[in-house]
Amino acid sequence: MRRGREGRGIVCAPFRDKQQDAPREECPGCGQEQYWYDPPAREGLCPACRRRVREREENAMTLQEMSKEYRAQAQVLRGRINELKEARAKSEQAWEKDALSGRIGILETLWREARDQAVLLEHYYDRGYRRNGHYTL
Repeated sequence: MRRGREGRGIVCAPFRDKQQDAPREECPGCGQEQYWYDPPAREGLCPACRRRVREREENAMTLQEMSKEYRAQAQVLRGRINELKEARAKSEQAWEKDALSGRIGILETLWREARDQAVLLEHYYDRGYRRNGHYTL
């Protein structure tokens, strides 16, 4: 325990005004200024940004997991397309058939893209796999 000049108790460090101290560095992620008394920045990021990066890495999906999700969504879309086709076949009014045909067309486009993405993600790292030219740069 440090004693003050008169020996009356604990002497605390004076309050440091951030505006008087020059920042040691600035976080490139959020722009927060880092001062000499802040915890040291690792990888150039402040503690809050490092925590966000770590959480994002923990919640990241692998390509195989993503391909399974795309396949599942493609199956859901295919089921809805079949339901709409049945409704169109039962419909007797021309305007209703046209409306259902439009919805079916849009869903078939989404279904094709989900299916193609699932295949692309499944074979992303296969050397001999010929990728769909539609999804390459």
